[in-house]
Amino acid sequence: MPVPSETIWNIEPHTLAKHKILERYLQAWYPILNTYNRRIIYLDGFCGPGCYSGGEPGSPIIAIDTALTHRSKMVGEVVFVFIDERKDRIENLRSELARRKIPADFKVHAQHGRFDEVVGSILDGLDSEHQNLAPTFAFVDPFGFSGVPFAVLRRLLRNPKCEVFVTFMVDAMNRFLDGPDEEIRAHIADFFGSSEILEASKEAGNRKTYLLNAYKNRLSDEACFVREFEMCNRNDRVIYYLLFATNNALGHLKMKEAMWKVDGEGDYKFSDKTNPEQIVLFRQDHSRPLYEDVQKRFTNSKRQMQEVITYVCDETPYVVKHLRQALRDAEARGWIQVDQLKVDGQRRKRGTFPDDAVINFQ
Repeated sequence: MPVPSETIWNIEPHTLAKHKILERYLQAWYPILNTYNRRIIYLDGFCGPGCYSGGEPGSPIIAIDTALTHRSKMVGEVVFVFIDERKDRIENLRSELARRKIPADFKVHAQHGRFDEVVGSILDGLDSEHQNLAPTFAFVDPFGFSGVPFAVLRRLLRNPKCEVFVTFMVDAMNRFLDGPDEEIRAHIADFFGSSEILEASKEAGNRKTYLLNAYKNRLSDEACFVREFEMCNRNDRVIYYLLFATNNALGHLKMKEAMWKVDGEGDYKFSDKTNPEQIVLFRQDHSRPLYEDVQKRFTNSKRQMQEVITYVCDETPYVVKHLRQALRDAEARGWIQVDQLKVDGQRRKRGTFPDDAVINFQ
């Protein structure tokens, strides 16, 4: 994927899809976090100029506009930190921001600099004062993989209520992994936080999958929940992954719901072949594979619905609506038995699965 040299460039369909995921997640994140915290932070590490040549909004403007839309549901301060190493793009972003009426409880900082250096400096300052970072959503969206050391992401995730949404440029990384340029290989090692990843050049299987799993494992060392979304070009070739890491179960669920909005088929995949104005073209039935997963997990046991919901939300790609449909289908086929009485002693209506229903898995 070519790196644009201009201040403003044309937006790609996969970027539109990425921005839809970002927007839909922020629609949930802002009101939830700001209700219980006096200050929250949206951090954009490679923010760009704020717009594209066709007038489409960039990620900083999407973040600001989404917060403005949900401001009535928010009670505290929102801090926006926009970082880019291109001064011309920061200046253009400042011009875009100047066109909006920013409320007093929105603190906006558009800063020229490198992501790792700026964020590292912020974290160093907090460490020196023995303070934690306020709840933060960090969108880390580089064109390549330099300047994104895993050490910085680790430090972010070790702060309570901090999440990262990072672009993992697996296609470019795979191409340069066994190249002769030692500086590029050093950037790859820095991205993973270990030089051991350079040994991946010796892998005989699908090296992109190996790299993805290795990076997910690194994130999983710091976060309870890690979810990926695959981005492909017009030839259906994987160009990068979006990886979300959080220690919050609700945040994980809301990101899955945002991803499902973009990819209704459940593969968490977007291809530039897909019409960006009608991203979901086909919807397949997820009942059977989800039921088989749940059946395997709870076979020969009696479980309360809430326990099954927790498993599906935390450990599968699916969300609650898929589970309820899968269980309705399973009950209709006689694959499961459901107690007539719920935990509260009230009768359960057939075909419904409230949280206190009791399910008998065969």
